[in-house]
Amino acid sequence: MKKKVVVVGGGNAGSIVANKLAKNADLEVTVIEPSEYHYYQPGTVDIVGGIGKEEEMIKNTSDLLHARWIKNYVTKVDVENHTVFLKSGDKIDYDYVVIAAGVRNIKLEGFPEWHTIEGAKLMKTMADNFEGKKIVVGYFGLIKCPAAPFELSFILKQRFPKAEITLINPVAQPPQIQKPMAEILGKIAKELGVQVIRGFKIKEIDRQNKIIESENGEKINYDLAFIDTPIRAGEEFSNLVDNSGLIPVNRETLRFKDYDNVFAIGDITNITTPPKTGAIAHFEANYVVKEIQNDLYGQGKGKFDGSAACAVYSGYGKGAFIYMNYEKSYALGPSSIFFIAKKTFAHIYWLTVEGKLI
Repeated sequence: MKKKVVVVGGGNAGSIVANKLAKNADLEVTVIEPSEYHYYQPGTVDIVGGIGKEEEMIKNTSDLLHARWIKNYVTKVDVENHTVFLKSGDKIDYDYVVIAAGVRNIKLEGFPEWHTIEGAKLMKTMADNFEGKKIVVGYFGLIKCPAAPFELSFILKQRFPKAEITLINPVAQPPQIQKPMAEILGKIAKELGVQVIRGFKIKEIDRQNKIIESENGEKINYDLAFIDTPIRAGEEFSNLVDNSGLIPVNRETLRFKDYDNVFAIGDITNITTPPKTGAIAHFEANYVVKEIQNDLYGQGKGKFDGSAACAVYSGYGKGAFIYMNYEKSYALGPSSIFFIAKKTFAHIYWLTVEGKLI
């Protein structure tokens, strides 16, 4: 009898797991995903910067998933009884469940979300209408990719070379493993004339007077501001999350607590170092595919090493490349090679999601 795998979420990580496991004749794979469309999330920066088109960042979910797809919302994952409950009232039993549902950003009134196509389009409109002098880019809390605010700042500096661009960063000192990334991004910022203020934890934003105040009482004026917001798992996973609002996993096995058949991958896990990127979600997906098949055939467990990577636009046709795992990290660039690599990957991404590449 076939073992049942339920994948919750049909984004980057979920699609890779589903499509690769669907090739195994001993598995019955089902994906629960409510959206008809799949978005290439790193491409939102391209849209804001005017260097990418919306249609390049979207594909139909049906064209990418090669496993059984149920278009519905999950309301609960019952890990004790191996059951996934759906909004429709249906429930699905599983032998293995992979939770790859992504996260939700806390909404901040007056500021668009960074990681959606609609949010990116609104940010582009705001940038298109910018006629002032001061632009502030920042974030608070735990966000998806800490390199993203730098990348956006660099793109905006290229677009508005005469503007005063300030990046406010709540992290006073990055973790040791992230220092190569912090150093190269800081170097690029200095070369471009982007001011970086570390340890600036946002307390309040006065939208009427356009003032951002820190917890220490420091104030910054702006004419245009883009603020990324903290992430958390959806309410449907409230029975699984820890105090961070994310699902706790063993970082070497990506399993939830002591449940050998419950995996969580991508943004929804409580792993924060390496940071949350599409690449670590990809590598996590590949690891889980191998783990489920190893378990199926009694071949024992492996260990996930935390591999993550990202290419970052650094402005003016150049980019930087960052790699890290749990033990080491390095950063390269800026170079036109990494700009080309990042633009190219936006196209190959779709092949990776289908499980046809990497």
